[in-house]
Amino acid sequence: MKTSISLSTLFVLALSLCGCLNPHLSSMGASQMIVAHQPRLTVNGDSSAITVSVDGFGGAAMTGRNIKDGFSGGASVALNYRPFGLSSPLYVEAAFGGKGGKASFDCSEGGKCNDLYEAWLESAGQRKYSFWNLQERMAVGADFNAGPMILGLGVGVQLFEGGGDFDDIRDYLGKSFAENDDEGYGVKLYSTARLGTRLGQYGVITANADIMWLKTMNVGLSLNYFHPSGFHGGIFGAEKVGYGANFGKTFSF
Repeated sequence: MKTSISLSTLFVLALSLCGCLNPHLSSMGASQMIVAHQPRLTVNGDSSAITVSVDGFGGAAMTGRNIKDGFSGGASVALNYRPFGLSSPLYVEAAFGGKGGKASFDCSEGGKCNDLYEAWLESAGQRKYSFWNLQERMAVGADFNAGPMILGLGVGVQLFEGGGDFDDIRDYLGKSFAENDDEGYGVKLYSTARLGTRLGQYGVITANADIMWLKTMNVGLSLNYFHPSGFHGGIFGAEKVGYGANFGKTFSF
């Protein structure tokens, strides 16, 4: 019995010394881009093969891995191209965006928040630290028609880079009692699934689930309405972005 207790104690001590029990922190750029993907507005393909969407957004009540109480705002532009004709369900998407905001640090990984990190949280961790990020995405996917319904899937990669006080503090914490998942830049795998319905002359409504993953997973949900005039808007909830609304315009060529 004493041997088992001793081995368990040594195991926990070894984990602490190697940093395995330290909390993990990552860049705010490792989160969803707020991009309103507009599917074909008509079943018969009576729309342009190339569209460009511009969006602005704002989010609050931010949550995520070891962060809280944040807010963000930014803009994005996305190019969608249907390479096999207007009626093809396949599309290629290239998007670019930027965002900024502030957030506080937190402990959402109970067993990994060591005493040093907890003590730092009690002092300086509750402050809001500013950040900025640029994000780029390349993806391919398809929007299938099932009567008035739309079923969509997409996969790709998303790159990010950024800085600000938030990343400066991450660097400081990473030298002592936290683990940084990135250096303020990196790439994550991206996937999306959408379900929508056409409203005839009134446009399209879609619900989207976006997942980004590599080391850690980030999830975002959104609901968007697209008017035939090209204007669109929606609401979203995404980790490291917050809960908010977006508004934009899609241009066809």
